[in-house]
Parts: sequence; structure tokens; C-alpha cells
Amino acid sequence: MFSTWLGGDDRHCGKDTNQTLKIDEACLSIINENSQPIILSSIVEECYMCDLLPWTNLSSNSNISLVVGTKYPLLVSYTDNINSGSEKLVFKEHGHYGWTITDDGHSGLYTLYDPPNQYRPFLVVFTICVLAALLYAVSFTLLRSLRKISLREHSDIQDDLGRLQENEPASQPPPRIPSKSSTRLHSVDAFRGICILLMIFVNNGGGKYVIFNHSLWNGLTIADLVLPWFAWIMGFTIVISLRTQLRISVSRGRIILHCLRRSLILILLGLIINSKHNYSLKNLRFPGVLQLLGVSYFICATIETIFMKAQRSYHPGRFMFLQDIWENWAQWLIVMGIVTIHTLITFLLPVPGCPTGYLGPGGYHFLGKYPNCTGGAIGYIDRLVFGNHVYNKTENPVYGHLAPHDPEGLMNILSAVLLVYMGVQAGRIALFYYNLNSKVIRWLVWAAITGIVAGALCNFSKENGVIPVNKNMMSLSYVLTMSSFALILFSILYYLIDYRRFWSGVPFIYAGVNPIFLYVGHYLTMDLFPWSWTISGVPSHTSYLLMNFWTTVLWAIIAYGLYKKDIIITI
Repeated sequence: MFSTWLGGDDRHCGKDTNQTLKIDEACLSIINENSQPIILSSIVEECYMCDLLPWTNLSSNSNISLVVGTKYPLLVSYTDNINSGSEKLVFKEHGHYGWTITDDGHSGLYTLYDPPNQYRPFLVVFTICVLAALLYAVSFTLLRSLRKISLREHSDIQDDLGRLQENEPASQPPPRIPSKSSTRLHSVDAFRGICILLMIFVNNGGGKYVIFNHSLWNGLTIADLVLPWFAWIMGFTIVISLRTQLRISVSRGRIILHCLRRSLILILLGLIINSKHNYSLKNLRFPGVLQLLGVSYFICATIETIFMKAQRSYHPGRFMFLQDIWENWAQWLIVMGIVTIHTLITFLLPVPGCPTGYLGPGGYHFLGKYPNCTGGAIGYIDRLVFGNHVYNKTENPVYGHLAPHDPEGLMNILSAVLLVYMGVQAGRIALFYYNLNSKVIRWLVWAAITGIVAGALCNFSKENGVIPVNKNMMSLSYVLTMSSFALILFSILYYLIDYRRFWSGVPFIYAGVNPIFLYVGHYLTMDLFPWSWTISGVPSHTSYLLMNFWTTVLWAIIAYGLYKKDIIITI
């Protein structure tokens, strides 16, 4: 029995075949020097609480060379009529390895042909980007210094002329009209720009590297950061926008209607994206990234609109440093109520054929006892509410066939409300306090608190906690972890860009001004030239990395053009 993590089929490799190894594949030669035939079983180490699966059989004194996957370590076990043994085998892409089994046991994994470094192309591209950034920073600093010198000399000349022409009226420079982008908080745009450009790179394939793929179930990868960060920064801007509207006496009902319109547009754009490869309503996926953002945005914006005060009130006292929390206790009470409801449903709702409180992926998980219990109550509700209109990729490369579930489903929207509201709290801190230390210290304290609580929930491990970190179910520990990371990253950006002005936020501020346009645009043009093309010959990490990097750069150039034209596309 062969699974996708073993290469996808029973292909052979080695010197005697013309088999070409693909991305994330290696060749394993198994030599049986045993006088007995052996039975081999295997499973990838990533498959938590999974039983070994039949792999292949070898007759006595024989050998076989097979294509194996290199993404995850492989747990291999063998048995014959007398002996048995097992070992964890770790492969690298395009390597050729040997494993010998004898009457006395088995050898360790040994290398027949050294594999190339699969991460070298990524390191080269990363180094080029760092050098380009340094070159830009040095050039920008030199030009700014030269400009200051030039302005100083020009000022001296004007002073001399002024003394010679004291009776002549001084000419006034024309008033400078601020652009739309110049009035924005650049650290917010830089944060959004990092999110959207990373999202474009990841969605286009991320060079086919594992670290740029979403985690298969529990755990974190770089790809798992972008959506929650985008939701978080959306919450940050909610409180700033609402405070501005309330100060100019826009009615709360009008604000809620505007938020509803914006939410509906996001949902509509999400459905358009989902319909790109699905021309029938029969199986059209209803949930999606923009749908999750739209609904969670509307919930948080409505709560804030109802309870937010137009002006900050001061109440000197012992707990004055917590005013940003006490003054908004009603909002926090509602959000905590939503989190409580989500948690109770997750752990207490009975699911037919599944244990109560099950959080696993189903399939091979838990020794294959609950193959159709993917996501427990969370997945069950999505299947019950949406039917066939959910994420339809049910073949997991580690856990096998899973029941339909949706990573942006109904229950995950409730989780996203907390994520967005953590951004609201960060934005409230930015409005409440004027001193840099007051802001940054509070952001970092919140980062520490959310990080510690998340660590306690997941037991600071991948699999053993009460609530593991899981992007597919947007678990509570995942939401708090992402909030902690977002608070740390934003504190750094705010200090460097808006306070110390060490960095202008280039090039990320360009993309951060029109993030929704870039998100929708990159989905609608995905797989189209000049954003991408068909790779000829044998695909490699290098070829995919260059194409995916070019796609990201091209959208960054488009964002730069919009920024320079002062075009901001809002919804």
C-alpha cells in the first residue's frame, strides 16, 4: 500500500531505471540479506497517533529501490518469521539512500549519493533581497543627507538675499497639498503590506517549500501567519476609523449600515473568487477568507459602534493604567461570551459516531478509529450547515482521506472575532495613550499574556495540550498565538517607522494601501501570464521559487504604481 507521503505510487528508482526524481522525492534502496522474506510497514512521523500501514514485501536475499517523500521523517518497521525491528528514516530531496536488513537486525540509513541543498535557491533569493534592502537604505540615507545640505545652502542664500532686499516682500512657497497616502499611519500599511505580499507568495506555491505550505493539522508554518495577521490589523483600523467618524457626529446607525455594506462586498468578492474554478452552484464553496474577514469585521465593528465613546474620559485612580480596558468592559464581555460559546460547543456538542470534544483530523488519526470525525464539532457544524458547499479538498497527504471541513467555516468565524478584537484593543491603546513607552509597553504586555495563555492551552507542544495550535479549526490557542506575534511585529514596525523614522516602510507600505485589490487581483490572475507560466522540463524548487517570487514582485510593482498615482481602492 502506497500513500502520497511515500511518493504517490509504487515507482522504482536507482541506476537501472530512467526514473526522474521530482520535488520532495528521494530514492531508497532496501536490501534484504535475511534468509527469510520480510514485510515492511511505514507511516510518516507527522501522522500523530497513527498505526503503521503496509508498505511492501521483500523476498529473501533481494533488494528494491523505491521513490520516497522527503517532506517528513518516515517511520519504518519490518517483520519476518523470527525477528522484527523499526527505525526513523530522514531523507533529503534527490538523495539516494540505502537501508540493509540482515538476520542480526538492520543497519542505519546510509547515503549512497549526497543530495543537493534544496534550500540553496531560497537562501540565494533571500540574500539578494537583503542586499537590495541594504543598498536602498544606504542610498536613501545619503540622498536625504545631501538634500539637507542643499536646503541649508539654499536657506543661507535666501538669508543673504533677504538682507540685500529688505524692502521687497518675501515670496511664499506654494501650499503643499497632502496626498491620501501621506495622511496614513505607515506602520499599519507596512504591516498590511507584509501580510498581503506574503499571502500572494504563499498562495502561488511558495516555491513548493514545506515551510510555505499550511500545516497539515496541528502546528504552525509561515503560511499560517498571514490570514490571522490580516484579521488582526483589520481590527486595529476599526477603532481608529470609528473614533474619527464619531467625532464628526456621524450617526451610529449610519456607521453600522456602512459596515454592513463593506461586509457584504467582502462576502461577494469571496464568492466570486470561489467560483473561479467552479461554474456550478451545486458545489460552490460558500465560506472563504474574505467571507470570514467580512463577517468577523461586521461583528466587531458593530459592537464597537454601539458601545464606543466619542471622546476619551479620564478617571484618575489606582487603576488608571487599565482605563483602556475598564472603559470598554461591555465590548470585552460580549467578545468573551462569544469565545465561551465557541469553546462550549467545541467540547460539549455531541457528534454522531465521534467522541465528544474530539479535535483531530480523522482519517488515520487515533489509529483510524474515527475516520469521518474531521474537526469534531467544528467540522460537523460546517457539514450540517453548508452541506457540499465547503472546502472540498479532503485528501490529506499525511492523514489520508478526511471528512469535508472548512478552515474558514462558521465556527472559525467565531474564533476570528476574538482575533479581530485583539486588533481593536491594540488600536485602542494607540488612541488612548500618547507616549511611545505607554503604547509599546502595553502592546508587549498583551503579547506576553496572550502568548503565555496560548502556551498553557497547548502545553507548549504541538500535540499534547488541551487545545493544540490548529489553523484548520482556528483554535483558541492558535488565535492567541497569532495575536501575540502580531503585537510583537507591530510594536517593532511602529517604533522603526512612525516613531524613530529609521525606515519608511518601503516597499511594504505600497501594498498595504490597497490590500483587498491585490488579494482579489492575485486570485483572479493566478495561473495566467505574465504572473505565472508552465514550467518546462523537470520542475524544481528553483524554477517554482523564481516564478512565485516574480509573481509577488509584479504585484508589488502594481501596488507601487497605484501608490504613486495616489489611487486608493476602498470598499
